[in-house]
Amino acid sequence: MPKRVMPYPLLLLLVIPLMGLLYVWINREPGQLHLLVTDLDSKIPMIKAFIVPYMIWMPFLYLTLIYFYYRDKRLYYETLIAYTVSVLICYGVYMVFQTTVPRAELAGDDLLSRMVKFVYANDQPFNCFPSIHCLTSYLLFHAASRSRAVSRRVLLGIGLLSWTIIVSTVFVKQHVVLDVFAGIMLAHVVLTGVQKWMGSRVRLDRSDRRQLPAGMS
Repeated sequence: MPKRVMPYPLLLLLVIPLMGLLYVWINREPGQLHLLVTDLDSKIPMIKAFIVPYMIWMPFLYLTLIYFYYRDKRLYYETLIAYTVSVLICYGVYMVFQTTVPRAELAGDDLLSRMVKFVYANDQPFNCFPSIHCLTSYLLFHAASRSRAVSRRVLLGIGLLSWTIIVSTVFVKQHVVLDVFAGIMLAHVVLTGVQKWMGSRVRLDRSDRRQLPAGMS
């Protein structure tokens, strides 16, 4: 039987771990930190159970992009480009305007507490505004909602997971409300821009083909 080879375009997903390596490099305490905590944030309780959706964010990102590739290749490229551009913008913000989030004090040694402590120990409380968790989760949902190739059932599943991950960021005290809104708005603006740019390129390519002499298109 012939061996199945991973389609070359899926190798573009390697941009995600590469961006992760860059994140590790900039996830350090800077000279000046800003607090964006609001009165609303102080009223949001710490709910340890939300660490579960928070931690499934990365598998969700990979699996959804792979699904996009097999259902709608243009959507796959648009979303991956928007992801890369948006995250690079976030990194630029982190380097000039670094924020932090006060973390909750945990008591107990149950499984959920250990999961939260694991996240806290492996992710410094910096690089908060905008939230990349919220940015990418909304990006996947917004992209899926604009494709006819994504069924309503799948869209419902993507939407449920996306918004659960988004709200989890404030319930486990990894982000504040302003981080959430900034991530969502950035994803919306960048994806809209990328889709308009890709659409204009498609129209230009079709126009160029129509101008070719007969038999050359």
